[in-house]
Amino acid sequence: MSEGGVLSGIIPTEYNPGNPITLFIIQVVLIIAFTRILNIVLSPLKQPRVISEVIGGILLGPSVFGRIPGYTKTIFPIESRPLLNLAANVGLVLFLFIVGVEMNPKAIMKNARAAISISAGGISLCFALGSAVSIGLYNNFTDKTQKFPVFLIFIGVAMAITAFPVLARILSELQVIRTPVGVAALTASVNDDVTSWVLLALVVSLVNSSNNLTALYVFLLCIGWVIIVVIVVRPILIKLIVKTGSNENGPTLSMTVITLSTVLVSAFVTSTIGVHAILGGFIVGVIIPHEGGFAVGITEKIEDLINVLFLPVYFALSGLKTQLGLLNDGKVWAWVIVVILCAMMGKIIGCGLMARVNKYTWRESLTIGVFMSCKGLVELIILNIGYDSKVINDRIFVIMVVMALVTTVLTSPLTTWIYSTEYRKKMEVVRDEKNNLNRLSRNYNNDLLSKTNYSKLLVVLNKVEWLPAMMTLVQLLQPLPKSTVIIKQNDVNEEELGINSTSTVVEHDNNNEPLVVHALRIIELKQRISDVMKFNESEELILRDPIMNVFRMFGHLNFVNIKANLIITPFHNFARQVAESVKDTGSEMVIIPWNGAGSIVDDPVNPLGIPKEQKLTSLQVSSFVQGVFNEVNVSIGFLIDRGLGVGTRKSQNKTFSDGLDIHVYLPFFGGIDDREALSFVVRLLDHPNVTATVIRIKKTNEPTDNDTTLKRADPFVTHFNPQSDTEPQRPPLAHEMSTTSEHVLNSDVERELSHEADELLLLDYFKVNDGKLINNPRIKFREISSSTALQTAVKRGEEIVTHKDLVVVGRGRQKAVISHREEFTEVLKNFGLSYGNDTRKCLGDLAEAFLVSQISSSICVIQGVKR
Repeated sequence: MSEGGVLSGIIPTEYNPGNPITLFIIQVVLIIAFTRILNIVLSPLKQPRVISEVIGGILLGPSVFGRIPGYTKTIFPIESRPLLNLAANVGLVLFLFIVGVEMNPKAIMKNARAAISISAGGISLCFALGSAVSIGLYNNFTDKTQKFPVFLIFIGVAMAITAFPVLARILSELQVIRTPVGVAALTASVNDDVTSWVLLALVVSLVNSSNNLTALYVFLLCIGWVIIVVIVVRPILIKLIVKTGSNENGPTLSMTVITLSTVLVSAFVTSTIGVHAILGGFIVGVIIPHEGGFAVGITEKIEDLINVLFLPVYFALSGLKTQLGLLNDGKVWAWVIVVILCAMMGKIIGCGLMARVNKYTWRESLTIGVFMSCKGLVELIILNIGYDSKVINDRIFVIMVVMALVTTVLTSPLTTWIYSTEYRKKMEVVRDEKNNLNRLSRNYNNDLLSKTNYSKLLVVLNKVEWLPAMMTLVQLLQPLPKSTVIIKQNDVNEEELGINSTSTVVEHDNNNEPLVVHALRIIELKQRISDVMKFNESEELILRDPIMNVFRMFGHLNFVNIKANLIITPFHNFARQVAESVKDTGSEMVIIPWNGAGSIVDDPVNPLGIPKEQKLTSLQVSSFVQGVFNEVNVSIGFLIDRGLGVGTRKSQNKTFSDGLDIHVYLPFFGGIDDREALSFVVRLLDHPNVTATVIRIKKTNEPTDNDTTLKRADPFVTHFNPQSDTEPQRPPLAHEMSTTSEHVLNSDVERELSHEADELLLLDYFKVNDGKLINNPRIKFREISSSTALQTAVKRGEEIVTHKDLVVVGRGRQKAVISHREEFTEVLKNFGLSYGNDTRKCLGDLAEAFLVSQISSSICVIQGVKR
């Protein structure tokens, strides 16, 4: 563009061979924006991103937008397409490199027998059907200038391919990649892809050669280059990776340069030989080592640029070649249907029968066949190579593109229908019948006892900052051997507990089962290739994960049995994954750190790194918490950490050296959640350094001496100072929040039964003379009455606990005996702040009242088992 630009009368959309960047930017921005909007529309239908990119390319092409007068000449003029084609092919080389990196040879070898047989069955039948279809396509839609053997092989390859990259994402999103069906489909698709690329190399060599002998030489040269890459290039790459530390710390800049240069050199060699350049990128990707984090790291460095920029451009070019108007009569549509049926039935029947031979059930076999029929992205790449090489013409190209779209779109709904969640669970029970019976027996016994043993605990650890509080809590829950404990007056921190100021010697004897802690780390699965690679390699990833390693070391040093598990799943499946992990591990309680309003987070803006209090509960946190409460049917605790155990005094004259010294406060109102909270506090008392105060508060209509009114203190002396109580408007949650009235018992019969259960539990622990805890000086129980029950509970907590201690409250949102709503509203008015409706609905009125009062201690919100 000449100097002066638009001021000189230059039109930006006019193609200028000397400076084509302006039109190129217009084209790329239009392509990216349009395909991303389509992806937003199609994502709720569980369609992979490639579908939106392909459809977007078709819409931007001559089939739809191309019918607008002047559109194609202005936006996509013929002379500008070589530049788009160059950018697309560079991206395609890099993408095929990533596809090769995704193919972990170890994963293939684990299920080699079944994978090879399933893959061979599908390829053989599809290739046979494709060969038969090619006769009709060749006779009806070509001018017969192309050699029929080349055409036959190409159509056979195009019908036999399975899109490994797209299939991996579909399996991940459907949560079946770890099932026997998912493993079989994924490993078989790898074999399909490798075989298809070899056959495609043969086709390209035949097309680009003047005679069959030359084609043979081209193919042999390609094989020779593969041998050189495997025997010479791979060992050198591995040595460089180790030498630069890229296997431990991710790829360095120099190692990234070397790797990408190797990819481009390999692409140059295969292109020079006479085979397409993308095969060179694929070959180098396959030899990348998966030990350590190098494979994932190199993918993370380049995948975003490829997915955001290069691939949409490639599919737009593909769309410019696709003319749906050529499907203009019944004969063409009849062949479209025949091609689709042959492509799907070949995979479903061929792969399904071989899966049945490998002892999968019929439904599992059919599901594997449907998965293997997914064509997706790789199919379109092959079709474009065939089109550019003049193997197929415009009409056959359109027919095959429609087939690729339909088979990919149908993959998710068909598998969901055939291989439903209920059926998967049924098969899990069948395959693990013995463990399932043990679990059912254990749950039945616990229901009779109506108490949680807390011998198996599931904790969710997604952030490093969650570790200290969770370590402290797990240490408190771990039963210790018989020991002698000295309790002092100042350990309890309340005169009314009635403990003498002189030291009291207590013999601590624990008969509880040893604690088994299942640590669950959940990583969000997004549409990034590296996330899917992490999913496929999660068994190795968990060995390198810093959070799991620190927690395992903590367990080793403190004699806690830690069993770590790492799951990579879409965010909307987080709650369901927690529920499934509870069932798989037989856990009796789940504890999850609270990440919403009231939690303490690091402030990156503050130069001193002073932590700040989070003000509002995000939509994601609300949806996850409500999902956990709805789907998990064991005791649940959300821990709001404000420094649990930090600053505890070293206890003297004790036979152990953990140094913990924590006081627990529980306001008891009654109901399922409060009873569970009391059982949890009792379990904490098994640790000899824990003391507790339990106050049963009965709400009255008449004023009492215990009444109190909470008011906000001077903001300069409060521990925290929220700056805003405004709550933004939010879209509906994935899990609906229920209203308060649904949580309060309205039936007199239910209220009486709940009251009776409260009395039985309290008598069991605190009955005069024979209560289990009546003679334990480390816990004090008392009953009080108050017309301001909620405010009294909070006020007593402020007097009893400090920042290192713990407040335990029942969530009070299932079958509660009283409602705190009116009093809670008064508290909000008095303090002039709120943490938002989402916080109250997640944690309950009482927990948010503690947060609003700016109490400095940590809080654990308990929901009991939904019996």
